[in-house]
Amino acid sequence: MTDMRISGLVFDRGIDSITYAQQDAQTMLPERGESAPPDVGSRAQLSALLDKPSIDDFLDTATRPQIANRDLLVPTRFREALDNALQQLRDAAAQWQAPGGAGSAPGSDDELRVLNRATRLLSEEVGLRDLVQMYRSALYQG
Repeated sequence: MTDMRISGLVFDRGIDSITYAQQDAQTMLPERGESAPPDVGSRAQLSALLDKPSIDDFLDTATRPQIANRDLLVPTRFREALDNALQQLRDAAAQWQAPGGAGSAPGSDDELRVLNRATRLLSEEVGLRDLVQMYRSALYQG
């Protein structure tokens, strides 16, 4: 009988064993609204090993904006920050209008008008986001 060995491989045996590299790590979906932003998502291990940097990668990193607070990329955290900013604007406008407040300074009418306009615009933005969320949930329900 001929010897069918090629560099230490023996062809008269089948698969000896199957190994699972990450048996212990159970992958679960993140909670709704708590998923990581897409640019920080996980990469496949093989692509992380084999992909070489290209000019596209360089241009992508060069033109990507620098974000100080990456938590704002998560939709629920952005919504909390938006609601917090709206509440602070409302409080500042109420304090400005209060008697004896900062509204007695010269030029305060312009500043109060700017505060009220910012509050109105942010309230409109929150309302539109609520409307989009309502339409989205209606589409999900069918």
